[in-house]
Amino acid sequence: MLCSVEVAAQQRLEIEDYDRSFLRIVKHQDHADFKVLRGAVTELGEAVGRRSIAGRLEIGETHWTFTPLVPFDQEVAYTIVSNGRTAVFEIANTEDYVPLEITGIYPNTREVPANILKWYIQFSKPVNPVKIYDHIYFLDEKGEPIDRSILHLGAPLLSADGTLLTVWIEPGRQKRLLGPHRHLGSVFQPSKNYTLHISETLKDSEGLPMVKSIHYEFTTTESDRIQPAITQWEILSPVAQSRQPLKIILNEQLAYGSLLDAFSLSYEGQPVVGQLSYESAQNQILFYPELSWESGEYHITVAEILEDLAGNNLVSLFDRPLDEVKAGGQAQQQLRFVIE
Repeated sequence: MLCSVEVAAQQRLEIEDYDRSFLRIVKHQDHADFKVLRGAVTELGEAVGRRSIAGRLEIGETHWTFTPLVPFDQEVAYTIVSNGRTAVFEIANTEDYVPLEITGIYPNTREVPANILKWYIQFSKPVNPVKIYDHIYFLDEKGEPIDRSILHLGAPLLSADGTLLTVWIEPGRQKRLLGPHRHLGSVFQPSKNYTLHISETLKDSEGLPMVKSIHYEFTTTESDRIQPAITQWEILSPVAQSRQPLKIILNEQLAYGSLLDAFSLSYEGQPVVGQLSYESAQNQILFYPELSWESGEYHITVAEILEDLAGNNLVSLFDRPLDEVKAGGQAQQQLRFVIE
C-alpha cells in the first residue's frame, strides 16, 4: 500500500525544461486535460473555473511541449494542471537585468496649454504594449483620476524600438464642436494643477514592472489656437570645424514626437547626420553633428506635420470646424544659416 507521500509525488507532473517561450513536461498519458494557470495553485479546487494561459500544446511520443501565445512573465509563478496532476514553475530573472525606467516626459515643462493634445513618455528599454493604458492616467487637483482623459488605442503608438510612447489626450473632448466636448467638456481647464501618473505596474517587454511610480505635476495656461511659425525661430550657428551643437531658440513649445519626424538638415544638397535633442524647458533645439561642421550654407527643412502642444501644425489648426477650409500654410518650410 502506498503511503500518502508517495501518492502525492505521483500526482506531480515532471517538468523537463522551460523558459519564457516554451514549456516541456514528461508525458504521463496520451489524452488528458491540460492547462497552464497564472499563479501558484496549491489546491486542485482552486483551478476550477480559472482562465488558462493561451497557447499551443504539442503531444509527442515522450513529452508535451506548450508554447504560450504571449511569453511567460519573469518572476511570476505559473501552475500546470493535467488530470489531477500539478506542477508549479517560475521564470527566474537574469543576474544582469536592468529595471525599466522613465528617462523623459515631454513636454518637460511645468506649464502647458489647457488644450494640449499629446504627451510623450521615453523609456529606458522597450515596454510591454498589452493594456498599457491601465497604468497611465491623469489626476485632477483633488488627486482623482480624470475620466476619459486618454485615448485608448488598440495598438499603442510606440516608436520602432518600443521605447517612446505617444499618449493622446481624448481628441473628442479637446475639439470644441464634437459631442464628447459638449457633454463632458475639455479634459483640462486653464489655471489648474494636474498630475500625470505612470504606475510602477507598467511592464517592460520581458514582463517585469518598473521600480517605482512616476508623478509628473503640471499647470495649465490658456488654450493655444495659433499655428506654429518657424520664421520666428532664432538660429545660433556653431563654429566651423567643430562639433558644437546647432542651437535653435523657439518661440513656442513643440510636440516632441512631431519634431523628431519633421526636422531635417542638409548641406550642399546632402543630409547632415546627427542627433536631435529637444529641451522644452529651455524651449530650444540642439542638433549634434556626427562629423565636424563645414563652412558654407545649410538648410533646415521642416515638414507640415510639425505640431505645437495643442496639435496645431504648419498647415492648419487642430481645433477648427470640420467643414472649414485649411488655413493657409506651406506643406514644407525651410530656413537657412551660414557657417563662416
